[in-house]
Parts: sequence; C-alpha cells; structure tokens
Amino acid sequence: MKTPYKYASGEWGSLASEWRRSLEADNKSANTVRIYLHVVRLLGDWANAQETPIAPTTIRPSDIRDYMVHLLGRTSAGNAHNNYRSLRTFFKWLVNEDEIDRSPMDKTRAPIVPEQSIPIVTIDQMRALLETCKGKDFADRRDTAILRVLWDTGSRRAEVSNLLLDDLDLETDSILVTGKGRRPRAIPVGAKTAQALHRYLRLRGRHKQAALPALWLGSTGKGALTHDGVKMMLLRRAEQAKVGHIHPHMFRHALAHYWQAEGGNETDLMRIMGWKSPEMLRRYGASAATERAHASHRSMRLGDRV
Repeated sequence: MKTPYKYASGEWGSLASEWRRSLEADNKSANTVRIYLHVVRLLGDWANAQETPIAPTTIRPSDIRDYMVHLLGRTSAGNAHNNYRSLRTFFKWLVNEDEIDRSPMDKTRAPIVPEQSIPIVTIDQMRALLETCKGKDFADRRDTAILRVLWDTGSRRAEVSNLLLDDLDLETDSILVTGKGRRPRAIPVGAKTAQALHRYLRLRGRHKQAALPALWLGSTGKGALTHDGVKMMLLRRAEQAKVGHIHPHMFRHALAHYWQAEGGNETDLMRIMGWKSPEMLRRYGASAATERAHASHRSMRLGDRV
C-alpha cells in the first residue's frame, strides 16, 4: 500500500497532485516523486502563511528570493540548492501546462553552496571495518560482502540494498545496479569482492528465507535487509572498529577520490558511477582534491628543477 502524499492547502495542493500524476506518467521513481512533492509542499505552506497568501500561478521572482532566504535560515545551503532545482522543475511543468506564461525562477539564482571537504572512507578505515566481521557466521559473511561491494563499486546505498540475486553475474564478476532515473548499469567487481559474495551466498542458501529474491537477508528471519538496515549495519561496524562515523555515501566519494588519484579515465568513472553530468566529477573529486593536488606537486618536483 502506497503511503499517501501530503500537500499544501489550496491551489498549491491541487496542482502538486496533478504534477504527481505527470511525474508518475514519466516513470519517475517513487523516491524522486516524494522529494519533489515535499519541496513543493514546503513552498506552498510558506506561501499560504504570508500576510497576503501567494498562489502558485501568481508567485513572483521576488517571492522566490524571499523564500530562499527563509529556507537558508532553516537548512543547509546544499539542501536549499536542491530545493531550488526541484522548484525549477515544478514551475517548468506549470509553463508546459499553460498554467503560467513564464517561470518565476527565470530571474532568480540558485543559492551558492560553499565547497566543503567531504570525508571519505580511507584504506585503513576499510581494513578496520573488515576486521570486525572476520568471523564465519551469517551476519559476518553478509556484512563483509556488503562492505566490499560498497568499497569496490561506489554504488549508492539504495543501489546496493536493492540488489536482487538475479543482479549478480559471478561468471563475469559483475553486478547490475539500478540507479537514478531507473537506469541500470553493470559494474565489475574485484576478486576479493567476488570471493566475499560467494562465501555469503553459500550461507544464504541455508537461510530459512533463501527463496526471497532480495540478495541481502536479515539475520533475524524478518525478511530482506532494508535501506535503513544497511545504514545501521555500517554504524554498528564503525563503532566496533572505532573509526568514527561512517555512512554509505562516503564509500562513493572514496572510489571517486582513489580513481582520480590513480589517474583513472574520467569518462570511465562517470560510467561506473552512473553520472550523466561532468559536474559530478568535480563535486565528488573535491572530497580529497587538496591531497591529490599536494601529491601531484610533490611528484613533479618543479621547485627542484632549477
């Protein structure tokens, strides 16, 4: 049963509900639809709460700028930037539906997001995480396999947690993940990851819920491991390893960092990561760009040539 969406009152809600049908007709993922509608609801709630309520068909660029200032006072610049991009999509739809002649976003700018150093999972941290699950029981074998898949492929948490048994091809040592926009992509895995998957699959075959299509099963017999289950596993293993806070996306940043540090082809990295825009190379490469720049400087030894 689908969780009902929440809408702002009045015209904001009625138009958002119509937009939902359009998004679903375009085969947008449920998560994308949920995020878009949440963003529009927040703007609608704000617009309705003004001294003179603002309708979605009469909102002006100045109102959008006022709202972004309001949003920046409540959330991070990165989150406000994402909200801005979602609102551009909503108002573009209103233009296409002839509800408005011109988008109020046209004369506005997205909030500037300060460049921040995003932490990655280091090689030493990865070794410590693997050390916590070196046992041979079901949970240890499963967690080792999940850790190695995250590390080896840089896949998103949802892509890893949604893996099915049929998504594995251990003859060619590759996995098939479904990314954003429901775009599938095959990613090769190394020998150690393939070995970890084989070891897990042997124990999984004896699990009482082995008939389930999901690759990752819970150890309590309550079905497949969920997105939150993967997150909680990482938190638990990180605490055991005493490596600080670790979240799934840090593995994605780590792959981008090490790939570029080793001089890997950027087009190949985009294909592995499922990126369509080269902008993502800069964003993810920024995680440890200073470290790479210093390493390049030392290797060139320009100062020692004269």
